[in-house]
Amino acid sequence: MNSILKFSDPLIQIEGLQKGIFKKRPNRYLSEVEVDGHMELVHVHDPGRLKELLFEDNACLIKPVQSEKRKTKWDMVFARKGDEWILVHSAYHRYLAEALLRRGHEPFGTLKDLRAEVKVGKSRLDFKVQSEAEETVWIEVKGCSLSEDGLAKFPDAPTDRGRRHLEELMTLLSEAAPNTRCAVLILVLSEATAFEPNFETDPKFYHTFYSALESGVEIYPCKILYDHKMQAFTFKGILPIKEKRYE
Repeated sequence: MNSILKFSDPLIQIEGLQKGIFKKRPNRYLSEVEVDGHMELVHVHDPGRLKELLFEDNACLIKPVQSEKRKTKWDMVFARKGDEWILVHSAYHRYLAEALLRRGHEPFGTLKDLRAEVKVGKSRLDFKVQSEAEETVWIEVKGCSLSEDGLAKFPDAPTDRGRRHLEELMTLLSEAAPNTRCAVLILVLSEATAFEPNFETDPKFYHTFYSALESGVEIYPCKILYDHKMQAFTFKGILPIKEKRYE
């Protein structure tokens, strides 16, 4: 494993970004962005609705992509919300989570081993880690870009896949050997002070979320913000989870 990072150290950096003005989104994976007075087609990696971020004339940050296989030459990376730049490129979630895990601090302590994309049964989970406390931890990662009045909410669109991951972790935990933990890292990518699953968008996910907590699955909403001057993400701590309000 890498040496333990300090709490204040950047997680990852993203360089080479270009400012643009979002115009429209013809489909889930494509957007039209004005860059230096001309229009560019930009790939949107996150298929979520993102209505509070990707709306006409909102500022965004895009990154050039060099690939002959790609139909578009740009990736959508950030969108503006107030004074913040919110990550809208879900491919970075894994790298942020791995950088956080390698810190050796909360929530799992110093790690002896970390493996990504590990198959277990019929599933493939984001990480399997081994701690110095001789614990095995299975981890799934979710990115959360939606926040309302300081409350982070996930998902922003119905997610059968997200609900299934929670169910798989509950099953895995119930059948696991001693010293096995199952957890979800929710990467909260905005200035929020608490987290709540989004009942209005996906009631099934909402109820499964609290069932998972009750069964012993650990869920950590990790606040991670992007500093445009540093061109880097920093970890700001773990947010509290609101108590269940809907039956």
